[in-house]
Amino acid sequence: MEYILIVAAIYNLIGALIMWFQAPVLQTDAGDIPTDYMQYRLFTGGTAFLFSVIYTYVFFYPEIAIPLLVFGMALKFWSFVSCFICYKKYDFPKEEFLKVGVGNLIFAMLFLAYILTL
Repeated sequence: MEYILIVAAIYNLIGALIMWFQAPVLQTDAGDIPTDYMQYRLFTGGTAFLFSVIYTYVFFYPEIAIPLLVFGMALKFWSFVSCFICYKKYDFPKEEFLKVGVGNLIFAMLFLAYILTL
């Protein structure tokens, strides 16, 4: 079960790299990138990267798993909820909802199962 941490770390690392290096998808009529868009992407990518490092660390030091995974699990549940809201209200693409939102929901549930088995 502890290998879910490595899989989650890789999932977050891929998410960080996508955030940092994917070309912006403009959805405004003016075609301009909103002034806060790149800061959002850099911050979000950095957060995903940091959690990737945390999950890797917890894999090697499982005695500290519970507090760190509770935060990680909460963030993954929030990722699902925020994606769901954006999908329902703001035309968030279904493919992204499935990849990011449902993907994080699955990891949140796996983290919960992992915590309950400790």
